Amino acid sequence: MTPDASSNSDESRRAPSKHSWALVGIFWIMALSALTIAQGLIVPIVTAMMLALIFSPVRRAMDRFGFSSGVSAAIILLTLLGSIGTLGYFVSGAVQDRLASAPHMIEEIGGKLNELTGTVQPVMDATEQIGHIAAKEPATDTVTIREPGFLAGFTDQMPVMAGQVVICLTLAFFLIASGDLFYEKLVQAMPTLKDKRRALAVARAIENQLSVYLLTITLINMGLGVAIGLAMWALGMPDPILFGLAGFLLNYIPYIGAMAGVGISFLVALVSFDSATAAVLPALVYWGLTSFEGQFVTPVMVGRRLRLNAVVVFVSFALWAWLWSFMGMLLSTPMLLTMKVVSDHVPGMAGFGKFLADRDDLSRSDRRILKFIFCRDVPLSKRQEARQAREADANPLPLPDAKPPA
Repeated sequence: MTPDASSNSDESRRAPSKHSWALVGIFWIMALSALTIAQGLIVPIVTAMMLALIFSPVRRAMDRFGFSSGVSAAIILLTLLGSIGTLGYFVSGAVQDRLASAPHMIEEIGGKLNELTGTVQPVMDATEQIGHIAAKEPATDTVTIREPGFLAGFTDQMPVMAGQVVICLTLAFFLIASGDLFYEKLVQAMPTLKDKRRALAVARAIENQLSVYLLTITLINMGLGVAIGLAMWALGMPDPILFGLAGFLLNYIPYIGAMAGVGISFLVALVSFDSATAAVLPALVYWGLTSFEGQFVTPVMVGRRLRLNAVVVFVSFALWAWLWSFMGMLLSTPMLLTMKVVSDHVPGMAGFGKFLADRDDLSRSDRRILKFIFCRDVPLSKRQEARQAREADANPLPLPDAKPPA
C-alpha cells in the first residue's frame, strides 16, 4: 500500500469523528427532552430506587435476624408511612394556619422591611400619584380575569401526586423485597468466572457506598432538623416543628437549601418579634447549625472519598431543578453521587470520576505540568502536607559533624 493510500485510509477513519459530536449532541438533547416530558414517571422510579438504596442496610440487618425480604420491606415501608403520617398529623394544623394567614403575613413583612430600609416608600408614593392621574381620565369598563390561586392549583395536582406516590412506594416495596435477586441475575449473565467475580464486586461496592452514604446523610439531616426545631423553640419562634421539618428537607438541597432556611427564619422572626435585632438571632442560629453540619459533621461521617466537586454539585443542582423542579433539587446530589461511585468502579470511566470528585492528590508529573503552565508551585493538599510531615519526622535530616575545637 502506498503512503498516499495509507494516509487517505487514516483520514477516512478519522472523518466520522466529526459527525460523532453532532450525534452526541442530538442524543443529549433528546435525553433531556425525554426526562422533562416523562418526569411524572421517571421521578417516582428514581425516588423508589433511592429509597431502596437507603434502606438496603436495614433490610440486610433484618435478614440476619431471620426476617424474609418481603416481611422486611413491609415493615420498613409501614414504619416510614407511619412516621410521615404522624408527623403530618402534628404539622397539618400549623400548615393550614400559615396558609390562611399568608396574605396578612406578607403585608406585615413588607411593612417591617419598609421600616428597616425606607426604600419602599418612594415606590408607594409614585404608585399613588399614578393612581390619582388615572382617576382623572374617563372611566372605562374593564374585565378582570382571576387566575386560580395556589390552593386551587394544588388541589388540581393532588390526583397526579397521589398516583406518583403510589408508584414510588409500590416500586420501592418490590425493590426492597427482591433482596439479592439483582446479584443472582448478574452472576447468571456473566460468561466467565472472572467476569462474574468482577461484576459482583463492582455491584456490591456501588450498592454499599451508595446505601451507606444515603442512609448517613438522611440520619444527619434528621439530627439537624431536630436541632433546628429545638433551637427555634428555645428562641420563642412559632411552629418549631415546621422549622425542624423544613431544615430536614432543605438540607438535601445543596447551598440553596441552607440559604432558603436562613431567609425563611429571618422573615418569620421579623413578623413574630418586635425589634429587628431579635429577628436576626434565629437566622444566625439557623446559619450556625447548618454551617457546623456542613463543615464538621458531614465530612467526618461521610468521609473524604465521597466528597464531590462544589462546582459540579451546583451545576447538577441547577440542571435537575430546571428539569424536575423541587424533586430535582432533592435528588440532584444523590444522583450525582451515583454517577461518581459508578465511574470509580467501571473500567474506562475513572477520568470522569476524577472530574466529579473534590480536589485530590496530584502526581509528580501532573504537578510539574501545572507548574510549567502557571509558572508557580501548585499548593499541596492537606493529606499531602500531612504525608510529607510524617516522612520528615520519620527521616530527619542528618546534622553536620561537629568540628573539634582548635
